[in-house]
Amino acid sequence: MHLTLRHDLRLLSCLAAIAVVAACARDAEAAQRGRLAAWFALGETVEFAATMQCAVGLYRVTDGRIKAAMPVVGSASEMARALAARGQAAWIAPGLAPDAAMVAMANFDRPIGMAMRRAGLEARACMEATSESAFHHILGQPGAVMAWEAHVGALMLMDPATGLLIVAIGAG
Repeated sequence: MHLTLRHDLRLLSCLAAIAVVAACARDAEAAQRGRLAAWFALGETVEFAATMQCAVGLYRVTDGRIKAAMPVVGSASEMARALAARGQAAWIAPGLAPDAAMVAMANFDRPIGMAMRRAGLEARACMEATSESAFHHILGQPGAVMAWEAHVGALMLMDPATGLLIVAIGAG
């Protein structure tokens, strides 16, 4: 009986530790989907992973348009103004890939541009093969949308042509 009680206490301790670690994840899928639904027409979740240091969500979108709750801009200066006013913005620049838009953002407002890049880099630790491939594809896709949510530190990349949206959050 004494051995069983000790075993039960160890098991209980392990379960409590797992619950604490899970509660400390950088983001939760339901919370992320809730935020994203205000800005994008979400479909199914392709992948989701979160740890204390990062979170990545890969989603299908049912419509490549951005909802009215997300300010849409076309330049680094407009992005900086929208972020200052609303805390989130999406940059759509035909012919410009999100990677180039981030460089332009870093050249215009270094702290914001570098925060975006850092979110993408730090989130790689949470990426599986599918989400990493999608991230790199959309990052270099001219005409794809790059969005930023300052409050959470979420970099969002959407490719209307493939119907994919990826969200990358670093330790931030």
